[in-house]
Amino acid sequence: MPEVTDVEVRVVIRVSATGTRVVDAAGRLAEALRTALDLPDADVVVEPPVARVEPELRILADSRRVLRRGVPVELTRLEFDLLHHLCANPHRVHRRTALMATVWGTRSVVDTRTVDVHVRRIRHKLGDAASVITTVRGVGYRVDHAGEVVVERETPVSR
Repeated sequence: MPEVTDVEVRVVIRVSATGTRVVDAAGRLAEALRTALDLPDADVVVEPPVARVEPELRILADSRRVLRRGVPVELTRLEFDLLHHLCANPHRVHRRTALMATVWGTRSVVDTRTVDVHVRRIRHKLGDAASVITTVRGVGYRVDHAGEVVVERETPVSR
């Protein structure tokens, strides 16, 4: 059996803290690992912290909540369903009649302006984040959200 001279073991530990304390804590943790393993020459790399950026809009599908920069936005059932449908299917033009069928569950095209009214109300409630919904004149709506909107399903914790 050949002799192994160099083995790489990677340990990833995530530390959350505020300010520069996290960098100090990571350095102390790396030194403690070197000492505990009795490997004074071990190459322990401490990567700088990565800033987490809160998306403009976060849609939590399972709990039916919308957060704008972390702050809850109160929407009616239909407003949530409409926003969720648009954001879960980005980069597509959604015709008003198709939205009526999908979100409202009706094929009636008597008054597709109902969609416009709901989009207007959603935009008002979203404030600065309203720009994620684009009007395609004479057709419908589209959401183009390069990272500004996150749609997530919440997974229950297994016990």
